Parts: sequence; C-alpha cells; structure tokens
Amino acid sequence: MKLLCAEYGKLGEIAYSVIGDNALLRNNDNFYIPTFIERLSCVPQLVLRVGKIGKCVGERFAGRYFDEVGVGIRFYADDLEKELLSKGLSSSMAYSFDGAAAISEWQKIENELDETEFSFVLNGLEINRMKVRELPLSPGKLVSRVSEFCMLKIGDLIYCGSPFRQKDLKIGDRLSMCLDGRILLDFYLK
Repeated sequence: MKLLCAEYGKLGEIAYSVIGDNALLRNNDNFYIPTFIERLSCVPQLVLRVGKIGKCVGERFAGRYFDEVGVGIRFYADDLEKELLSKGLSSSMAYSFDGAAAISEWQKIENELDETEFSFVLNGLEINRMKVRELPLSPGKLVSRVSEFCMLKIGDLIYCGSPFRQKDLKIGDRLSMCLDGRILLDFYLK
C-alpha cells in the first residue's frame, strides 16, 4: 500500500508525492510530536481508498477506481521543510515520518461526492470547512492525474490535499475532523 498525496503551490500548481504506509496514524491514536520538530503544521484532507487496479485512468472513469472515502490530517515539520528546501534538497523528510498521516475509518460512497463536506476542528473550534467541489482538483481529475505517474493498486490511499494549512500546532492541541457532520477523527497532540 502506498499513500499518494496531492500538494498545492501558492499559485495553484500541483505536485504529487508518494510516501510509505509507515506514515499512517490510525485508530484515533494520539500524535506524539517527534523530537526533531520545532514547528508543526497540518493540512486536513479528504482521502480516497482505491478499490481497483488502474493505470492512465481517464477522468470520466475515475469514479470507478475508488469505493470508500475518509478524512485525514497530514503533518509537516515546518522548520525541517524550510531547511531542506533552502539547501535545494527534497522536503519529503518533513512530511513522510512515522505517524505523519492520520487516517479515519472508511465510509462507503453512496451519494454524489461533490456535495460531501468535511471540516477541521482545533480545540473545539471549527477552523475550516469545505465541500469536495471546492477542492482545487476534483477527486476524478486527481485520480486521473496521479494514475499517469503511478499504477493505482487496491488499498492505495489518495490524500486529496487542500490549500488550507494550520500552523503553529502544539502539545495538548485536540484535532478533530468531520465528514458530513460526523466526527471521524478525534485525537490529541502529545
């Protein structure tokens, strides 16, 4: 299983990263901030679970390649990311460490995904809410684009990315995510 993650630039550019399943944080386990992180941020995201093998999938057929949806939070070591980029190095170490990708339980897709809404709550206060149709790339376009570079395999996870990034997280913060009003992720930073 691999995690295919969309990353958005400030001007709307898009790139994809592939990270290993060591980054998964499951079962609403608390996230223990590694000692190498001084500044931590996160990006709440919609996550698709691939249910069919595919390569170079056409956009109009992309919906056939994912069968379940969830929510996730990707963590970033901001200070490490900045340091690596300043040296002209890949910043993947800053977001592919153990536990850097929280994932919720899965929900079957039963209705039109475009109207599905997900929200991010920090310490009991809703910080960000968006509908799937507001993402920079629709899930169909994202699946199609990613499949040009990587063969999709059953069980792969596609983190859809988001232009929103919550900075300056700290020990004791409580992070929650909802999908259509139902809390699927709820854990603490330790």
